[in-house]
Amino acid sequence: MRHPAPPRHRPPFRLFVLLAALALALPVAARGEIVDHRAVAGVATLPQEVMDAIGTQRWLFTHASVGQNMASGLYLLNDLDPDRYQLQRSWVDFDTANQRAEDPPASPVPGTVYQCYRGNPGWEQKFAIFDNSVRAGGWHDPQIDAVLDKLCYIDDDADPEDYLGMMLALRTSYPRTYVIYATIPLTTGSDSANIRRNAYNELVRAACASGGAILYDIADIEAHDPAGNEHTFSSGGRVYQRLYDGYTGDGGHLNNLGAMQVARGWYAVAALLTRGPLFSDGFEGGGTIFWLATP
Repeated sequence: MRHPAPPRHRPPFRLFVLLAALALALPVAARGEIVDHRAVAGVATLPQEVMDAIGTQRWLFTHASVGQNMASGLYLLNDLDPDRYQLQRSWVDFDTANQRAEDPPASPVPGTVYQCYRGNPGWEQKFAIFDNSVRAGGWHDPQIDAVLDKLCYIDDDADPEDYLGMMLALRTSYPRTYVIYATIPLTTGSDSANIRRNAYNELVRAACASGGAILYDIADIEAHDPAGNEHTFSSGGRVYQRLYDGYTGDGGHLNNLGAMQVARGWYAVAALLTRGPLFSDGFEGGGTIFWLATP
């Protein structure tokens, strides 16, 4: 069992308030969906109708270098089997003056991940860019089905409470857009920075599980090799996740094997959306598919 270090930024009481707000934001029956390494293995056997439904989704993805690795993973899967892995990538320019993604196209193309490379301006500005993109940029329903932002492993000092507050506000403002949460990617290191990443990720997992959110657990996928073995390190009597060495060439960025494995996790998230209440009539007129990625 992993035992994360306590958050360093603010008193725990504020986190409790956020968890309560997350729980109250959705009906009592709602529960979180944590898409981690356990969901990845099932992607290869998803029914074709689920993969076809995924192929009608429209996404915004704001990111930097590891995010580009993930997008490359989507490309590699599509190149491997385009009939099953149908998501395509399309670049969106970054509007430097307004600190957001450029406006979405008038008619976003189904089956497209619109990716905006916003670089690494610091975690606080990354949150602001994502918020600006959704709100001021118009990247939300009815133009877009799902939105995703991913921090980089260099953002190990990011405040999870700020992240959770921003995400809850977006979900409240745009209830017909899937706002997808994500954990911070890991490195292969056994240092204090990786301990901080683990602490951040544990808090985000707890919030998503109790608040009816969908979490793309990038870190957990990174920490498990293709056989499902978890890669960890110990410090101060505690055990923490780290990036599997076989997924990287430099200790942080993903190689093709790692990129494809994390991209399979993306498809597991996307499969959850095909059975979601926001799309009871299906994506782009398709039929509703009910599939559960996690047990």
